[in-house]
Amino acid sequence: MRTYFLVIMSVCAAGVWHGAAGVTGDAGIDWRFYEVFMDNPVTYQNNRTADTATDTQRGTYYSYSRLRTRPWGRLDFGDQYGLYLRLANEFRFYDNNKQLYPFPNELFIDNLYLDFKGLLGDRLNLRVGRQDLYYGGGRVIRDGTPGDVTRSFFFDAVKASVSLTEKSSVDIVGMWQRPDDPWTLGNEETDLTRYHSRQGGNDLTERGLMAYYSNRERQDFPFELYYVYKDESRWLASSGARLPERRYHTVGMRMKPRFSESWSAEAELAGQYGRIGASGASDERDILAMMAYGGVTYTETRHRWQPYVTTASLVLSGDDERFDDSGARGTDTGWNPVFGRMIWYSDLMTVAYPFYRLSNLAFPHVEAGIRPSEGHWFYLQGGPHFACVSDNSNGSTFRGWLGLLRYQFPLLRPSETRRGAAHGVLKAEVMQAGDYYGEPDIAYYIRFELHARY
Repeated sequence: MRTYFLVIMSVCAAGVWHGAAGVTGDAGIDWRFYEVFMDNPVTYQNNRTADTATDTQRGTYYSYSRLRTRPWGRLDFGDQYGLYLRLANEFRFYDNNKQLYPFPNELFIDNLYLDFKGLLGDRLNLRVGRQDLYYGGGRVIRDGTPGDVTRSFFFDAVKASVSLTEKSSVDIVGMWQRPDDPWTLGNEETDLTRYHSRQGGNDLTERGLMAYYSNRERQDFPFELYYVYKDESRWLASSGARLPERRYHTVGMRMKPRFSESWSAEAELAGQYGRIGASGASDERDILAMMAYGGVTYTETRHRWQPYVTTASLVLSGDDERFDDSGARGTDTGWNPVFGRMIWYSDLMTVAYPFYRLSNLAFPHVEAGIRPSEGHWFYLQGGPHFACVSDNSNGSTFRGWLGLLRYQFPLLRPSETRRGAAHGVLKAEVMQAGDYYGEPDIAYYIRFELHARY
């Protein structure tokens, strides 16, 4: 394994300083190292699209290494104003084709925002600029740049956080996501908004407006309400065809009731409505879709390992003509994941969705885990995957069985003499592909991670 990566990762420095007139500062660096091995991943290609000819592409073995470093700095001007900057770079090495992104491959602005705190009688906080956003379970708002996978997650946004009562608040956010980033040096053509199979011409621009209300008045029944409007511009597929724009609304509710010390639950329900295509155009269609998640968790709180079991199900509505370019005027009933396009629970399933438009899925599953000591967390998850509607040529809706395990462990604990912390992660996945992808086969995925922040 390439040990020189570890040498680079060990070079970091940080400090805290105090200046005149109440100005304070902080700075540091975080790094993340991946080593990934994947064998036989399946990627589904919908044969109704204009630029694909087959339903299934069978993957082969490959492995790669990734190192992302992010130096950051913060200035606080008293209690009311703040400035935060985080730069980033990532380089990769692919074993299967020796594709090398030399260090430093790039340098880009990952976060850059201004904070205005305590406005309107200490009820309003503003954050203006490039920032990370994550709401609820991450099923709707989690990643503003899915085209570069996990290299970055930022949104170019303005966020206003309003305190309504001591335990309730609403965030109002406007965001604008472009396909490329003019603030990048060395790798300016990284496509931030592309759909995975649409390489070589994507120019998708995404705009959104969100209101997210959180209520924690009852400790045993917190809930959230949200509304998101999103505008996706027309974009160019790799075939040269222009795909129509989308303008749609998402309305949802998320609840996390706690029934006792050991029993808890989570439920989320959202609906979508809107239009595809320009008004009066031949490709104009209505949108009417839904997403539902429900899960119940039992935790044995009396045991020091705190073992838990969760049974849950995720359902995303599907549509058998959502990428049809024939001009049919039907209703698109396929769920659109808004700004949550990455599949958060599985890397193999991410590969299986070439458009990064997570949709048409029913996933009943069970998860069991333990926390044997502080910083250690181990869990297993598994279940079958189905398509809600058959949108391929063979009529099958069974995507296959997925099983995964994840183990997180501490490497360096923060203390008075050592700043920050470090931890490692081992993740493994196995998927027995179903008839939905053609001839069933088994895919494997293993990832080893190192994380640290100083």
